[in-house]
Amino acid sequence: MDSLSQIRQVSRRESGFALLGAHRLKVVAIVGTASAGKLTIFDTDTAPVAGTYAQSGTTVTVTKTDHGLSTGDVVGICFATGTGGTATSGNYPITVTATNTFTITMLNSVTITGTPACNYVANSGSKQPKPKRWLMCKTVSASDIFANIFDIPNSGFATKRGTYFLMSNLSEADAFYE
Repeated sequence: MDSLSQIRQVSRRESGFALLGAHRLKVVAIVGTASAGKLTIFDTDTAPVAGTYAQSGTTVTVTKTDHGLSTGDVVGICFATGTGGTATSGNYPITVTATNTFTITMLNSVTITGTPACNYVANSGSKQPKPKRWLMCKTVSASDIFANIFDIPNSGFATKRGTYFLMSNLSEADAFYE
């Protein structure tokens, strides 16, 4: 059997699980709407949690009521644009500062205000064999209603838990996987 016969495709028109279990994502395609759109992909078997954030210097403070996390937990997080810019999405260890807040240290020092949104998946304990994690964010401009295709370099993303598409202002998102 040649490698082309092993590639499969999944399509979503709203946020949700695209795949469960282990897969290797090779290509992602998104189609926008009249408004600017964004696709965030997580390797998770639970839906991402919504919160808000602000950044001062290299410290990002995330606010989520009763987040239930502990210092040292790792979050895979994607940030929306706020006044002053956008924090850098990724996978970060956290420091809990209160029942409703935790902080993340960034490489770049900026000031972001306006309580923009963020979405994250969390790993309680630092040694999970299959950690939940952020994989990527891709955006399209307003009125970009064409298929925007993104090849994932090398062998693609290996997901362990599942593939969750968090979609904003997109008419469709597709993934090609094996």
